[in-house]
Amino acid sequence: MKADFKTLKGEELFTYFIQDHPDKDYSSVVALLPCAVAWDRNKALHLLERSVMEGKKFVAVYDPAVMETTGMEYVGEIIDGALFLEQ
Repeated sequence: MKADFKTLKGEELFTYFIQDHPDKDYSSVVALLPCAVAWDRNKALHLLERSVMEGKKFVAVYDPAVMETTGMEYVGEIIDGALFLEQ
């Protein structure tokens, strides 16, 4: 595992989050990012880098009636739900 993931960029950052991040639940959320941006790898990597720089987390929402999304930035659709970035 990298000592300071905040210095990583692009593919290395994505790999860290899906393979080495200690929170495996969050790793599975980050793994949904490419799907949410219609498989636009550059957009996915940019959003991931931005989330790290701004200290924000991605949130998978499967039932908006149960989870409040007001104030979250919509990223895109995922299977059975949507991906948001906390504001």
